[in-house]
Amino acid sequence: MRFFRIYLPLAGASLCLAIGWMQTFHTSPVTPQSFPAYFYQHVIGSLDGRSCPSFPVCSQYAAQATHQYGLLIGSWLTLDRLIHEGGDLQSGPWLYVDGKERLNDPIERNAFWL
Repeated sequence: MRFFRIYLPLAGASLCLAIGWMQTFHTSPVTPQSFPAYFYQHVIGSLDGRSCPSFPVCSQYAAQATHQYGLLIGSWLTLDRLIHEGGDLQSGPWLYVDGKERLNDPIERNAFWL
């Protein structure tokens, strides 16, 4: 019983903070299949410090792929991109985004076999 006296207020406060945090950034509702990419973009990505050399960036690519093709195929496309990303850096095609040269690698380039 004592557990619930501590747990319920903490869970309620956590829920209120989460709802307030989501509305602060004016984001669309996060679906279970897009949550890993969303979590990486907003939590891990800011701490990681590395930048994806491609456009769209890897986490955005993952969110787009899972939204377009579902969790299974979207995850496969994301994994495929992460594996071949290094090899494509020598060949291009290149474009400039925010003053940085990035590899143009849209979903359509990798989903030709679908």
